[in-house]
Amino acid sequence: MVTPLILLHGYGEDAKIWDTIKAAFWPDMNVITPSYASRSDLKSIDEYAEFVYQDLQSQNIRKGVVVGHSMGGYIALALAEKYPDFVQGLGLFHSTAYADTEEKKTSRDKNVTAIEEKGAAGFLRTFVPNMYSDDFAASNPDRLEQHITHVSQLPPAALIAGMKAMKDRPDRRHVLQQASYPVLFIIGMKDKAVKPEEALEQVHLPAHTSQLILENAGHMGMVEEPDDCLEIIQSFWQRLEREEATSE
Repeated sequence: MVTPLILLHGYGEDAKIWDTIKAAFWPDMNVITPSYASRSDLKSIDEYAEFVYQDLQSQNIRKGVVVGHSMGGYIALALAEKYPDFVQGLGLFHSTAYADTEEKKTSRDKNVTAIEEKGAAGFLRTFVPNMYSDDFAASNPDRLEQHITHVSQLPPAALIAGMKAMKDRPDRRHVLQQASYPVLFIIGMKDKAVKPEEALEQVHLPAHTSQLILENAGHMGMVEEPDDCLEIIQSFWQRLEREEATSE
Protein backbone atom coordinates (compact mmCIF):
# COMPACT_ATOMS: atom_id res chain seq x y z
CA MET A 1 0.00 0.00 0.00
CA VAL A 2 1.27 3.45 -0.94
CA THR A 3 1.63 5.76 2.05
CA PRO A 4 -0.61 8.79 1.39
CA LEU A 5 1.03 12.12 0.60
CA ILE A 6 -0.85 14.82 2.51
CA LEU A 7 -0.33 18.36 1.23
CA LEU A 8 -1.42 21.18 3.53
CA HIS A 9 -1.97 24.57 1.91
CA GLY A 10 -0.87 27.88 3.34
CA TYR A 11 -2.48 31.20 4.10
CA GLY A 12 -3.87 33.27 1.24
CA GLU A 13 -4.52 30.16 -0.83
CA ASP A 14 -6.55 26.96 -0.73
CA ALA A 15 -6.05 23.35 -1.79
CA LYS A 16 -6.06 24.40 -5.46
CA ILE A 17 -2.45 25.53 -5.01
CA TRP A 18 -1.45 21.86 -5.11
CA ASP A 19 -3.23 21.04 -8.38
CA THR A 20 -0.06 20.77 -10.47
CA ILE A 21 1.75 18.54 -8.01
CA LYS A 22 -1.33 16.40 -7.40
CA ALA A 23 -1.88 15.98 -11.14
CA ALA A 24 1.70 14.78 -11.60
CA PHE A 25 1.05 11.83 -9.26
CA TRP A 26 -2.55 11.06 -10.22
CA PRO A 27 -3.94 8.40 -10.57
CA ASP A 28 -1.18 6.06 -9.39
CA MET A 29 -0.45 7.68 -6.04
CA ASN A 30 -2.64 8.64 -3.10
CA VAL A 31 -2.39 12.43 -2.74
CA ILE A 32 -4.72 14.18 -0.32
CA THR A 33 -5.16 17.94 -0.13
CA PRO A 34 -7.34 18.97 2.83
CA SER A 35 -8.90 22.42 2.63
CA TYR A 36 -9.61 24.73 5.55
CA ALA A 37 -9.26 28.09 3.82
CA SER A 38 -12.93 28.99 4.33
CA ARG A 39 -13.14 27.95 7.97
CA SER A 40 -13.66 30.77 10.46
CA ASP A 41 -14.42 28.56 13.47
CA LEU A 42 -10.85 27.34 14.00
CA LYS A 43 -9.15 29.59 16.52
CA SER A 44 -5.63 28.15 16.82
CA ILE A 45 -3.09 26.21 14.79
CA ASP A 46 -3.80 23.27 17.09
CA GLU A 47 -7.48 23.42 16.12
CA TYR A 48 -6.56 23.49 12.43
CA ALA A 49 -4.34 20.43 13.01
CA GLU A 50 -7.11 18.60 14.84
CA PHE A 51 -9.55 19.41 12.02
CA VAL A 52 -7.11 17.98 9.47
CA TYR A 53 -6.44 14.90 11.58
CA GLN A 54 -10.13 14.12 12.08
CA ASP A 55 -10.77 14.67 8.37
CA LEU A 56 -8.04 12.16 7.53
CA GLN A 57 -9.35 9.70 10.10
CA SER A 58 -12.78 9.90 8.50
CA GLN A 59 -11.12 8.77 5.26
CA ASN A 60 -9.54 5.84 7.11
CA ILE A 61 -6.04 7.29 6.72
CA ARG A 62 -3.89 6.10 9.62
CA LYS A 63 -0.49 7.45 8.59
CA GLY A 64 0.96 9.70 5.95
CA VAL A 65 3.79 11.83 4.62
CA VAL A 66 2.75 15.35 5.58
CA VAL A 67 4.06 18.36 3.64
CA GLY A 68 2.86 21.81 4.68
CA HIS A 69 3.30 25.08 2.86
CA SER A 70 3.71 28.18 5.05
CA MET A 71 0.75 28.07 7.48
CA GLY A 72 0.30 24.48 6.36
CA GLY A 73 3.74 23.80 7.81
CA TYR A 74 2.62 25.20 11.17
CA ILE A 75 -0.36 22.86 11.02
CA ALA A 76 1.88 19.93 10.05
CA LEU A 77 4.13 20.59 13.05
CA ALA A 78 1.14 20.74 15.41
CA LEU A 79 -0.15 17.49 13.91
CA ALA A 80 3.25 15.86 14.36
CA GLU A 81 3.47 17.06 17.95
CA LYS A 82 0.09 15.58 18.94
CA TYR A 83 0.10 12.50 16.69
CA PRO A 84 3.76 11.58 16.06
CA ASP A 85 2.91 7.99 15.08
CA PHE A 86 0.74 9.29 12.24
CA VAL A 87 3.64 11.07 10.55
CA GLN A 88 5.92 8.94 8.35
CA GLY A 89 7.72 11.98 6.99
CA LEU A 90 7.37 15.74 7.44
CA GLY A 91 7.93 18.53 4.95
CA LEU A 92 8.25 22.24 5.72
CA PHE A 93 7.65 24.07 2.45
CA HIS A 94 8.56 27.73 2.95
CA SER A 95 7.66 27.33 6.60
CA THR A 96 9.20 27.54 10.05
CA ALA A 97 9.01 25.91 13.47
CA TYR A 98 9.81 29.27 15.11
CA ALA A 99 7.09 31.29 16.81
CA ASP A 100 6.36 34.79 15.54
CA THR A 101 8.65 37.58 16.69
CA GLU A 102 7.03 40.63 18.26
CA GLU A 103 7.62 42.48 14.98
CA LYS A 104 5.83 39.75 13.06
CA LYS A 105 2.94 39.74 15.52
CA THR A 106 2.51 43.47 15.02
CA SER A 107 2.45 42.92 11.26
CA ARG A 108 -0.25 40.28 11.64
CA ASP A 109 -2.35 42.67 13.74
CA LYS A 110 -2.06 45.24 10.97
CA ASN A 111 -3.16 42.61 8.45
CA VAL A 112 -6.26 41.84 10.53
CA THR A 113 -7.11 45.55 10.53
CA ALA A 114 -6.60 45.68 6.76
CA ILE A 115 -8.98 42.76 6.23
CA GLU A 116 -11.59 44.41 8.43
CA GLU A 117 -11.26 47.72 6.57
CA LYS A 118 -10.72 46.57 2.98
CA GLY A 119 -12.43 43.18 2.87
CA ALA A 120 -10.88 40.04 1.42
CA ALA A 121 -10.32 41.34 -2.10
CA GLY A 122 -8.77 44.62 -1.06
CA PHE A 123 -6.44 42.99 1.45
CA LEU A 124 -5.35 40.14 -0.83
CA ARG A 125 -4.55 42.47 -3.70
CA THR A 126 -1.70 43.89 -1.65
CA PHE A 127 -0.86 40.73 0.30
CA VAL A 128 -0.53 38.15 -2.49
CA PRO A 129 2.20 39.88 -4.59
CA ASN A 130 4.55 39.76 -1.59
CA MET A 131 4.26 35.97 -1.59
CA TYR A 132 6.29 35.89 -4.82
CA SER A 133 9.79 37.08 -5.65
CA ASP A 134 9.91 40.53 -7.22
CA ASP A 135 11.25 39.10 -10.48
CA PHE A 136 8.51 36.49 -10.77
CA ALA A 137 5.79 39.01 -9.92
CA ALA A 138 7.06 41.42 -12.56
CA SER A 139 7.33 38.72 -15.22
CA ASN A 140 4.05 36.92 -14.49
CA PRO A 141 1.31 39.49 -13.79
CA ASP A 142 -1.37 37.18 -15.21
CA ARG A 143 -0.40 34.38 -12.83
CA LEU A 144 -0.61 36.71 -9.85
CA GLU A 145 -3.95 38.07 -11.04
CA GLN A 146 -5.34 34.53 -11.23
CA HIS A 147 -4.16 33.87 -7.68
CA ILE A 148 -5.70 37.10 -6.37
CA THR A 149 -9.00 36.59 -8.17
CA HIS A 150 -9.34 33.03 -6.89
CA VAL A 151 -8.61 33.71 -3.22
CA SER A 152 -10.54 36.98 -3.09
CA GLN A 153 -13.64 34.82 -2.72
CA LEU A 154 -12.49 33.62 0.72
CA PRO A 155 -14.60 34.87 3.66
CA PRO A 156 -12.97 37.77 5.52
CA ALA A 157 -13.75 36.01 8.81
CA ALA A 158 -11.74 32.99 7.67
CA LEU A 159 -8.77 35.17 6.70
CA ILE A 160 -8.90 36.85 10.08
CA ALA A 161 -9.10 33.52 11.90
CA GLY A 162 -6.06 32.20 10.05
CA MET A 163 -4.04 35.35 10.67
CA LYS A 164 -4.77 35.28 14.41
CA ALA A 165 -3.98 31.56 14.65
CA MET A 166 -0.58 32.10 13.01
CA LYS A 167 0.19 34.99 15.33
CA ASP A 168 -0.48 33.01 18.50
CA ARG A 169 1.21 29.71 17.59
CA PRO A 170 3.97 28.41 19.88
CA ASP A 171 7.55 27.63 18.99
CA ARG A 172 7.80 24.03 17.82
CA ARG A 173 11.50 23.53 17.21
CA HIS A 174 11.38 20.64 19.66
CA VAL A 175 9.17 18.75 17.19
CA LEU A 176 12.01 18.85 14.67
CA GLN A 177 14.62 17.96 17.27
CA GLN A 178 12.62 14.94 18.42
CA ALA A 179 11.55 13.75 14.97
CA SER A 180 12.21 10.05 14.41
CA TYR A 181 11.10 10.40 10.77
CA PRO A 182 12.84 12.21 7.88
CA VAL A 183 12.15 15.92 7.44
CA LEU A 184 12.18 17.78 4.12
CA PHE A 185 12.87 21.51 3.89
CA ILE A 186 12.06 23.61 0.82
CA ILE A 187 13.54 27.09 1.17
CA GLY A 188 13.17 30.13 -1.10
CA MET A 189 16.13 32.46 -0.93
CA LYS A 190 13.93 35.42 -1.95
CA ASP A 191 11.19 34.57 0.54
CA LYS A 192 9.77 37.68 2.25
CA ALA A 193 7.52 35.76 4.65
CA VAL A 194 9.99 33.24 6.10
CA LYS A 195 13.50 34.64 6.37
CA PRO A 196 15.90 32.36 4.45
CA GLU A 197 18.53 32.49 7.19
CA GLU A 198 15.93 31.37 9.74
CA ALA A 199 14.75 28.58 7.47
CA LEU A 200 18.32 27.39 6.93
CA GLU A 201 18.95 27.27 10.70
CA GLN A 202 16.19 24.70 11.09
CA VAL A 203 17.79 22.23 8.69
CA HIS A 204 20.23 21.18 11.42
CA LEU A 205 17.56 20.40 14.03
CA PRO A 206 16.23 16.97 12.87
CA ALA A 207 18.41 13.88 12.69
CA HIS A 208 17.36 12.93 9.14
CA THR A 209 16.84 15.70 6.58
CA SER A 210 16.53 16.49 2.90
CA GLN A 211 16.52 19.98 1.51
CA LEU A 212 15.87 21.99 -1.61
CA ILE A 213 17.24 25.53 -1.84
CA LEU A 214 15.47 27.63 -4.45
CA GLU A 215 17.79 30.52 -5.24
CA ASN A 216 15.24 32.51 -7.27
CA ALA A 217 11.97 31.70 -5.51
CA GLY A 218 10.04 33.69 -2.98
CA HIS A 219 7.32 32.07 -0.87
CA MET A 220 5.60 30.16 -3.68
CA GLY A 221 8.06 27.60 -4.97
CA MET A 222 5.33 25.28 -6.27
CA VAL A 223 4.40 28.09 -8.70
CA GLU A 224 7.75 29.82 -9.20
CA GLU A 225 9.90 26.69 -9.63
CA PRO A 226 7.38 23.84 -9.94
CA ASP A 227 9.63 21.24 -11.57
CA ASP A 228 12.26 21.37 -8.84
CA CYS A 229 9.61 21.25 -6.12
CA LEU A 230 7.83 18.30 -7.70
CA GLU A 231 11.10 16.41 -8.10
CA ILE A 232 12.18 16.82 -4.45
CA ILE A 233 8.74 15.90 -3.08
CA GLN A 234 8.61 12.86 -5.33
CA SER A 235 12.13 11.82 -4.31
CA PHE A 236 11.34 12.31 -0.61
CA TRP A 237 8.12 10.33 -0.86
CA GLN A 238 9.71 7.50 -2.83
CA ARG A 239 12.55 7.27 -0.31
CA LEU A 240 10.04 6.83 2.51
CA GLU A 241 8.15 4.23 0.50
CA ARG A 242 11.36 2.23 0.00
CA GLU A 243 12.21 2.44 3.70
CA GLU A 244 8.68 1.38 4.65
CA ALA A 245 8.83 -1.60 2.27
CA THR A 246 12.23 -2.63 3.65
CA SER A 247 11.02 -2.51 7.25
CA GLU A 248 7.97 -4.72 6.61
